[in-house]
Amino acid sequence: MEQLHFPTSFDQPDIDFATLDLLPYGIIVVDEQGKILYYNAREEQIAHRRREDVVGKNFFREVAPCTQVREFYGRFEEAMRSVGLVATFNFTFPFADRAREVEISLASFRKESAQLCLISVSDVTEKNLLREHIVRAERLREVGEVAAGVAHSFNNLLTVIRGNAELILMMIPEEDPVRERAARILKAADDGEEIVKRIRASAHEPHLLEEGDAPAAAAATIAAAVDLNQVVKDSIAFTEDYARATQDERGARARFETSLAEDELPVRAPASELREVFINLLRNSIDAIDGEGRIIVHSRNDLNLWNVVEVSDTGRGMDAEVQARLFHPLFTTKGARGTGLGLATSYAIVRRYGGDITVKSAPRMGSTFTVSLPVAD
Repeated sequence: MEQLHFPTSFDQPDIDFATLDLLPYGIIVVDEQGKILYYNAREEQIAHRRREDVVGKNFFREVAPCTQVREFYGRFEEAMRSVGLVATFNFTFPFADRAREVEISLASFRKESAQLCLISVSDVTEKNLLREHIVRAERLREVGEVAAGVAHSFNNLLTVIRGNAELILMMIPEEDPVRERAARILKAADDGEEIVKRIRASAHEPHLLEEGDAPAAAAATIAAAVDLNQVVKDSIAFTEDYARATQDERGARARFETSLAEDELPVRAPASELREVFINLLRNSIDAIDGEGRIIVHSRNDLNLWNVVEVSDTGRGMDAEVQARLFHPLFTTKGARGTGLGLATSYAIVRRYGGDITVKSAPRMGSTFTVSLPVAD
């Protein structure tokens, strides 16, 4: 087959198709009637179409998405009326999984006796995602630097809290109900120290917040088995005071309801990290409730493969856009009250131990977070 050559601009020499295949944007060449003469590899990726399925077909009648063909064809006719005219506009591929916005430039040129049109396609959606990833990585780096300093100061405070809790336990008789409060303070201090250790370990590698710190298999092998039901009970106990404070501050009243599996649900993960996960989920549920509402915690075993905890609330719920970003670091809907780290950290912890977190929600219909972890051997 004779190899055709097309110019990249109007004052530079011709290049061949192999070079066009290396370009980082889509390239389509059509004749005056819109018949496709060339379709490069990058355009195959952008448009989700194979070259052999489109070359020789009419671009506007047989290939292009129908939603904006009229505008597209109008720009094509405009470009073809004068050699060298360039027309640029935005176009949206209405893919079922997700719409993809592209920027399209049309440039007409003559090749021997034929007038042709070079269509270049730049993926705007992909550029925006890359830009967002770069910004998020930079913000996470800054967070890591700040976290190293905060961890040191926080650890000093925990030393004071732990010391006083231990003194209270030594001074109070065994039968005094205050001992339970002091023991809870001591356990919270222990959890805080574990969090400080993780902050220090990841302060110079903040990307671990997204990726989950360590391979799941290695992390799960190191961790001892704990009962997920007991972790949930402790987490609820730790969160009850926050619920009462919220009632005093906002007038919202959240009532906890539990439906836990009768048997133990063993998983391999540190109890302190799992408590952090469920405290984050429970606090988010409390924050989502206006007026009176319920938080229902249910646990179960699935096929002896997964131990599962569902945290449901009757709160405000979330739309699809919020759900899509929910586990991204630094994303929050709470304004100045939120850090955007709670759910991202929870997701990283669960993934670290081979599990997963999913969410189902709708505006004004509440939310359900499902945490699944492998059953401990």
